[in-house]
Amino acid sequence: MRAADAGKLIGMTVAFARLDLETAVHEIANAGFSAVEVHGTHLGPGLPGVPVSERHAEAVGELIRSRGLVVSSLNVVDDATFDPHGGAEARRRTVEGLAAHLRLAAAMGAPRVLTFDGRAAADDTLHAAERLCDVVAGALELSGLSDPPDVSVELHPFTFALAHNAVAKLSSALRSAEAGICLDFCHFGVALGPSFLTALTDDVVAAVNHVHLADSDCVSSELHLPPGVGVLDLEAIVDRLSGRHLAIGWDLFGWPSPRAAVRDYRGRYAALVARHARAVSRAAP
Repeated sequence: MRAADAGKLIGMTVAFARLDLETAVHEIANAGFSAVEVHGTHLGPGLPGVPVSERHAEAVGELIRSRGLVVSSLNVVDDATFDPHGGAEARRRTVEGLAAHLRLAAAMGAPRVLTFDGRAAADDTLHAAERLCDVVAGALELSGLSDPPDVSVELHPFTFALAHNAVAKLSSALRSAEAGICLDFCHFGVALGPSFLTALTDDVVAAVNHVHLADSDCVSSELHLPPGVGVLDLEAIVDRLSGRHLAIGWDLFGWPSPRAAVRDYRGRYAALVARHARAVSRAAP
């Protein structure tokens, strides 16, 4: 099913990590975006020890929609409690944490939760993929939701799938668990180099259920460059995803001047989203 944020221009609150949520949403709305991806740290008041409830998430969704925007993903990629490759107790806490995030996303009206694949040893990639899928399945069941948000796993240069050449293996496992991969152009570029397109086999592309569009110098991990500033062939990557109904968020995480980037490069991002939408329309039966 096509998500409500597919084809939308998606701004991410993590680009404005130092701002409170209300100010971040104001910046995103005024910049001409049509959807908002919310970072988990923006859900609550940001004070240590203050729990975040589903009512917090409902209020966040209400705020976003009051600005005429669509709610996109809930991004909890940096959740410190997420440890699917620890011992049994760590996995239990991870399942409980992901289930709670699924309920928060549902309360907010988000179509998906973004998490990550975790760190694992190079000789443990097969079992790591299986463990991660078991965690996802356990969280979906524990959430108690009849129609839970999708789970999208964002790979990083230092987490097991990209670090240990296990992207294809994880892609296959996640599809069997009814989850998928968040293709972050920057992370793939840093891990695999500017020609990472060759790693996007048909099986990997079929597992992609969300996209973080960014350019990259293919050196600086966690620094997402505006489109055209780095060395990636963004059009070729977007074209590789043709035929898939995907939401494509603009990731500016780490970029020190997000307002200037939006002012100067929003047109390039919008053109890439439109390019993908046209390709989807052509491929439709």
